Amino acid sequence: MTRFFASLLVAAAAAVAAGCSSGSSNSAASDPAAESTGPPALCSSTAALQASVADLGEVQVVQNGIAALEGALASVQSALGDVVDDATSQYATQVDDLQAGFEALQTATGSALDTPSTATLSAVASSVTALTADVSSFAEELATTC
Repeated sequence: MTRFFASLLVAAAAAVAAGCSSGSSNSAASDPAAESTGPPALCSSTAALQASVADLGEVQVVQNGIAALEGALASVQSALGDVVDDATSQYATQVDDLQAGFEALQTATGSALDTPSTATLSAVASSVTALTADVSSFAEELATTC
């Protein structure tokens, strides 16, 4: 079981690190003109979502236990809820995709915790990768207005 959680962390961390390595949103965020034209609440909540997804990849399950993983997932869920609340109808499709990606991650994580195996671990890694990519894409889309 310990190997399972260690592998889960390595896979999640690698996926999150790969997805968060893009710095395109930072260049727009440093442009004062761009900041004044974007939806500030959505920009802020999206940045918080990116941070919580990155934090998920840094969870040390072996050292800190399942509660740490559950806490990181709860943080992602809360940040995603803020994005949902702040998003306008203009972003409805993207927000739906983010919610679906998080639900897939929750389902995969639950399955991996209930029945640890290579297949369930792979599903978690795939779900983390997909959610990370979705969050990064959404943030990049907002970068021109934030």
